[in-house]
Order: sequence, then structure tokens, then C-alpha cells
Amino acid sequence: ELAGDLADALPDAGLPAFVAELEERASAQHAPTVQGVTLASLHAAKGLEWDAVFLVGLTDGTMPLQHATTEEEVEEERRLLYVGITRAREHLQLSWAASRAAGGRRARRPSRFLPSTAVADRPTAGRTRTAPVCRICGQPLRLASERTMRRCAECPADYDEALFERLRTWRSAQAGERKVPAYVVFSDATLTAIAQARPSSVPQLLAVPGIGSTKLDLYGDDVLALVRGELTV
Repeated sequence: ELAGDLADALPDAGLPAFVAELEERASAQHAPTVQGVTLASLHAAKGLEWDAVFLVGLTDGTMPLQHATTEEEVEEERRLLYVGITRAREHLQLSWAASRAAGGRRARRPSRFLPSTAVADRPTAGRTRTAPVCRICGQPLRLASERTMRRCAECPADYDEALFERLRTWRSAQAGERKVPAYVVFSDATLTAIAQARPSSVPQLLAVPGIGSTKLDLYGDDVLALVRGELTV
């Protein structure tokens, strides 16, 4: 199918162009950990989380793959899509194209998995959306870091500064062990939110912005122990 798509888009393309396309796709199998937009395959995204996730190309033949013919193979593809959907902390967008290229000869259908997962992004009748506001001054919060802390950057901090410093020291050690940047473990905004909320249970920790099931599995016990003062760093 890839060869056919390439031929539709570039009729004069030969074997070198096809090989180059395969090499480019292979190089994108491992997601980089940088501050910015990350392009990653669903397999490479396992264990990672982002505030916003865009899943593209969700068409039959791609999701599920055309060669997934048995019930077990189709279910494995469904689980893979679930992995992609659950990488999003706050924002998720699913999309597909009617054709591979503008004016393309091959029509494409949305993935058969979408009817049970896709939700139209439009307001419900009679309901209005309210923007998050600072819990101190009441002004709208425009930055993602402000929404995580639930206060404006200019407003005075009201969190446990000693706990925040313990969390930062612990985060540095975790980042060193895992050989990743510190923000991959937790952002400063998330550490501030933890020091602010001082969660004492798993449900309370999950309610802190920036903490999902993956981060909970990796770091939840340590964070709760730090909050209780049971873990020294």
C-alpha cells in the first residue's frame, strides 16, 4: 500500500525514493525527549505522556493495519490505538484524510475503531465552557504552566517550599538514573502543584495536573512518601 501511495503522489518516483521513505519512517520509531513538538509512532509513545496529543492518519488500512486479518491482530491494533489516546493529559485530537493527497484517486475511510472513541469537539447545547481562572486573583489563566499551578505566575506562591525543594532534589536524582531531562520526570509546574496540594492518597495524587497513570506507576510511591516525610533525599 505504501508503494501505491508513493506512486500516486510521485508518479516518477523509483526504488531509491521508496527506500528513502522507509528509512525516514524507521528513524521516527523512537520519540525524542525535547521541549517542543514530538513526532512519534504509537509504539515509541508507550510510557510517555504529553499535555496535547494529535493522532493522525486514522484510516482503515492504517488503523488497523491492512495486514491485520485475524481477530487477535485487530484487537492488538485496537489496544495500540488505546495507547495513543491515553498519552494525552488534557487535549486529544483524532484526524484522518479523505485521500492520501489532494485530488488523490484512492478514497479513504475513517478507522473502524473511531465510532466508539471519537467525540465531536463542539459545545453541548445549553452549556458554556468556562476558562480556568487564578484561584488567588480570579484572572484567566493563559499559560499551560499557570493552569497546572492554578494561579497566575505573578501571584504570590502559597505552597510548601521545603517540600518543593525536596521534590526537585528527588527529580534530579530520578532524571540522572533514567538519563532523561528533569522535565521528563515532572515539570516545575507539576512539582509546584504537588507541593501545593500535598496529596496523601493515590486519588488525590491523580487529581494533580500533570500526573497520569504512567507517572503514577513510575513515581507515585516516591512522591507520596516525600509528601509524608518518609523519604529522605
